[in-house]
Amino acid sequence: MKKIVSLFVVSIFSINCTLIIITKHMTRVASQFTFCSPELILRRTVVEQDEQNLVTRLFSLDGNQVESAQTLFFDGILSGEIVSVKKNISPTEIAQLVMKYNYVDVTDRLPANDIISTGKPLLLDFGTTSSYEINYQFERLAPALSAFSVFEIIAACVYYPLLLLGQPAILSEKCRTKLMLWENVDLLNKRITEHTRIRQMN
Repeated sequence: MKKIVSLFVVSIFSINCTLIIITKHMTRVASQFTFCSPELILRRTVVEQDEQNLVTRLFSLDGNQVESAQTLFFDGILSGEIVSVKKNISPTEIAQLVMKYNYVDVTDRLPANDIISTGKPLLLDFGTTSSYEINYQFERLAPALSAFSVFEIIAACVYYPLLLLGQPAILSEKCRTKLMLWENVDLLNKRITEHTRIRQMN
């Protein structure tokens, strides 16, 4: 991925006044949509991150002609990283999730029937953060999720797990996350397909 080198800090050391320049590498990516939260979905937005996956800026791709030239554009939707709830809490706590969430564990087996909307937030748990394993499940899971928009599905994998775990859930400046790209999405109808895949961007 293209790196953007920017001046971070300049320090002067020793009697000889040697000039030491420390640089920080940035990455800038953009797509048609950026999922920040269920209430905040941005269009054509650049996400800038440093080497530690810290989001340093979010800005519109439109109207920034100079900076947009240094941005990699991808088809799809950008989001924060996918989180597995069951990897972070006890089985007893998981059993209590059904009170607040439409919790669906797809770690070992797929639902026998379509997953229906219950009025509670959908929460999908793949039991892993591996893109390879999640993509394998998505190919078979897509038909069962036909009742949900792609943004509801992203929220179920990214936003609500973090919210439940008491971690910052909104993709915003100064948050630290592994950026994900949701590819092969039906952007017109806002639905995933059997070809939908996720790709880690950093």
